[in-house]
Amino acid sequence: MYRKFLISAFLIISIIFSFSICLANDATNMLEDAGNNIRNAIGNVENGVEGAAKDASNTSKDATENMTQKANNIGNELMDNNNGDDYTATRVATDTANSNSFMGMDANAWTWLIVGITAIAIIALIWYYTMQLRSSNNNNDHRD
Repeated sequence: MYRKFLISAFLIISIIFSFSICLANDATNMLEDAGNNIRNAIGNVENGVEGAAKDASNTSKDATENMTQKANNIGNELMDNNNGDDYTATRVATDTANSNSFMGMDANAWTWLIVGITAIAIIALIWYYTMQLRSSNNNNDHRD
């Protein structure tokens, strides 16, 4: 058994050293090539990230410019259309002052009233279920 192991190890070592090409043949070039390859790989990643960031920046800048231009166009059209119509803010304010109220309360007051009632209902439900849970726990504690 020992003899077979020794012969196998000898064959493996002689096969390894029989090749004339060795990766560690020139250590300085190998380290330099590895360094260059790593530097190139990092450079490629940097270039990709930089390109993606530039593309995203250009896209958002173009979208912002387009929205600004459209908003300016709409504003200019509104200004052009309203110049000859005798449109005044006073007329609108006096015409619609009391038309948006229901039972003496405007929409803002109704909204707060509904929010308040909903909050009270939620608090009442939480209190009810907490008391029910506490009551059922007390009943379970008294059983033998």
